[in-house]
Amino acid sequence: MEWKIQFSRTALKDAKKLKNAHLEANVTSVLDILKENPYSPPYEKLSGNLKGYYSRRINSQVYLKKC
Repeated sequence: MEWKIQFSRTALKDAKKLKNAHLEANVTSVLDILKENPYSPPYEKLSGNLKGYYSRRINSQVYLKKC
């Protein structure tokens, strides 16, 4: 089963920045993994006001959030 990924307006704006930072291949790879199984490791459970959300690293500074 393939999952559907929805992007917020902010994420769409940030996508342009990622492309300019030459991270497009990394993002595409992570998105392909998330389409297959959004809960496959490695992901990090977030805490505080983001409890119930997860993040997945693209590189050491950039990450994706998902619920």
